[in-house]
Amino acid sequence: MHKKSCMRPEVKAAIKTIQNAGVDLTVRIPWAKRDITTFVKQAIKEGVTRIIAGGGVGTLSHVANRLLRKGRAAKVSLGVFPLGTANDFARGASVPRDDLAAALHLAATGPAIPIDIGEVNGRYFINVASGGFGAEITATTPQKLKKGLGGIAYTLVGLARVFEFKSYHGAYIGPDGKREEGSMMVMAVGNNRFADGGFEVAPRANLQDGLLDLAVLSADALPPVGPIDTELEDPTNRDDKFLRYRQVPSFTIESDRPLHMNLDGEPVVDQHFKFNVHPGALNVVLGNLTQ
Repeated sequence: MHKKSCMRPEVKAAIKTIQNAGVDLTVRIPWAKRDITTFVKQAIKEGVTRIIAGGGVGTLSHVANRLLRKGRAAKVSLGVFPLGTANDFARGASVPRDDLAAALHLAATGPAIPIDIGEVNGRYFINVASGGFGAEITATTPQKLKKGLGGIAYTLVGLARVFEFKSYHGAYIGPDGKREEGSMMVMAVGNNRFADGGFEVAPRANLQDGLLDLAVLSADALPPVGPIDTELEDPTNRDDKFLRYRQVPSFTIESDRPLHMNLDGEPVVDQHFKFNVHPGALNVVLGNLTQ
């Protein structure tokens, strides 16, 4: 459980409710990121079959990475206790975000199902990898500015406008080896649908379809926000002028200069990104996705 959340009254109440219901729940609070790795190792050694990650996408992704790298993903399932700021994965997975007791009960007792996991350059991500406007800029932009820009204006072009961002030039190489040259201002690679505080950056993404959804704002000059909103309503429309949307199991992105990428909140920088999906690689407790 994330250290910033452990003292919240509603979190304590949810834990007490579950424990009083007879669920064998042990709480561990990581005071540093390395503690998460230690706790996962301990849980595996003790024969734990379910680990609940209490936090946001970053915490969830870190636990998922440990399980996958330790080769324990088939034996240990993952529950989601949404205690982050945005809880984008929980939103896309229909996990209760406003009722922590219900979320924790689901995480502890609900059935786990296999979901896909994304990988880029040897690192796994469970939710969304985004790039173009810069992980550093995203991390340092004041929250008030993000809210003021609003919705898709922030997600795709808002920061580009504020910081006079210039497009990248490079190439997309599809699973068939076909190479397409072009420009890119912002991109999102979705295993799940939501990122950046509830914005639907990959509207067609599905956690169980064996595909990654690549959405690219392709333009040399900054386009107006209105058409981008319209194109996102039908992202696979071949007549879209600015948005390029693909659903593929693997692809490569090359950039003419170092490109900032954000993997579930973790920043990386490179000029060559090789993406793959691992179908059904991790067992995770989800909500009712039909709602």
